[in-house]
Amino acid sequence: MFICHATNNLAVIEAIRTGLLELKKKNLSVVIYTDSSYAQGVLSLGWKARKNRELVDEIRKLIGAFKDVKLVKVRGHAGHPQNENADRLARKAVSSGNAHR
Repeated sequence: MFICHATNNLAVIEAIRTGLLELKKKNLSVVIYTDSSYAQGVLSLGWKARKNRELVDEIRKLIGAFKDVKLVKVRGHAGHPQNENADRLARKAVSSGNAHR
């Protein structure tokens, strides 16, 4: 999904929302790895969202529907294979002709 011109914070929390919506079994434990301090803060550390409040509230409700959700902070651009792959896919989506602007 291309979300037009947005901040990286919005893109990260939208990706988390999309991922949670795809999960059908709510009784499973979910671990979300992110390099976003913002996402971890507003979704699991009690930070108050100043922007994207409705989206953050929606994600918090989604998280509450699961048995257990943990957000794990990983260091960005530090060689973590899945994080590097996610970054590569994000850059590819922005630069590809398939993105709708």
